[in-house]
Amino acid sequence: MRFTELPKLEHELVILRPLTAADILPWYEYLTLPVVFEHTSWNVSAPSELEHYAAQTELPSSLLRLAIAERASGQLVGTIGFHTVSPENRSAELAYDLSPPWWGKGIASHACEVMVQWAHSHVGLLRVQATVLTSNSRSIEVLQRCGFKREGLLRSYRIVRGRPGDFWMYSHVRDAT
Repeated sequence: MRFTELPKLEHELVILRPLTAADILPWYEYLTLPVVFEHTSWNVSAPSELEHYAAQTELPSSLLRLAIAERASGQLVGTIGFHTVSPENRSAELAYDLSPPWWGKGIASHACEVMVQWAHSHVGLLRVQATVLTSNSRSIEVLQRCGFKREGLLRSYRIVRGRPGDFWMYSHVRDAT
């Protein structure tokens, strides 16, 4: 499975584009804000830990992370993408984040909808899943607005800054017909 072309975002405020080296510092800066990291599993201690995302020169087969950028300036305001891509199972896990000043503008929901539809129609994924810390009510609302269904609680699923974290598992499954 290869990601051969990027999805198109039709939001009035933002666009999707590949991540660049210039995005790393602003991304790191908002990921380390307590209001952001307290409800995510991000645990970055230096911008260099994010550099491999911008070093991608072609669309890889197992990982895709894109910049959500302000339409007017091109400045990074968030990211969205897939990890844990399984070509044999035609599935992948969706992950996204957004800088707090951009919350509440419909950006995460729109980007999520675009990525999921693109994954089903262009990439051929049958299942797009997402895991979310049980405390992340904003992300839970985004997933539910985008048609994801809660499948269950994953107890102590990932270590989050040294402690086991409980996550909800959500999925968006394309009709098998």
